[in-house]
Amino acid sequence: MKILLVANHPDDARAVQASLTGDGHTVTTCNDRSGGPCRGVEQFDDCPLESSVDLAVVARSPHGRRGIEEMGSVCAARHRVGVVEIDPSVPDDRSIYDLADAAEHDICRGYAATVAASIHELLQEQTFDVRISRHDRDVHARVDLGFAATPSTVSAVADRARAGVRRHDRFAQVIDVSVHHRPW
Repeated sequence: MKILLVANHPDDARAVQASLTGDGHTVTTCNDRSGGPCRGVEQFDDCPLESSVDLAVVARSPHGRRGIEEMGSVCAARHRVGVVEIDPSVPDDRSIYDLADAAEHDICRGYAATVAASIHELLQEQTFDVRISRHDRDVHARVDLGFAATPSTVSAVADRARAGVRRHDRFAQVIDVSVHHRPW
């Protein structure tokens, strides 16, 4: 996985980075050349979130306080990248894959709730189900209607689903919507 590592203290970052790279992950950070919290300030394209990042890891001891050096985790959350915290004293305590899966599940639930709210405005009491999957910055919304729908209703539902994804994630690059319904 490509992991964005965020830490308030360099020692915390080194401990977690050693564990992640030892497991074969690619690790990047937000820090600029002089140790500042954001290399995207100087050159926007240098921001690691301008490319694909699978997970953001905040390396912080349980007693540590949040600080400006962790600002990358805020940016990652805005970009709908999963954010997890790891205690640098026991970086291998939990599987990074389990943490990533849980974070992705939470993110997809957020998309689904926003899409469902958008569609509910149109369909009112009619039944439907929304499922979301993602790959990098591509989002697929599958909407299953519990009734036979006219082509104009299917088109309106697809438009609402796209709008819901965009409302939830302005950084999504591709929004793919499929609407399934009972035949006439």
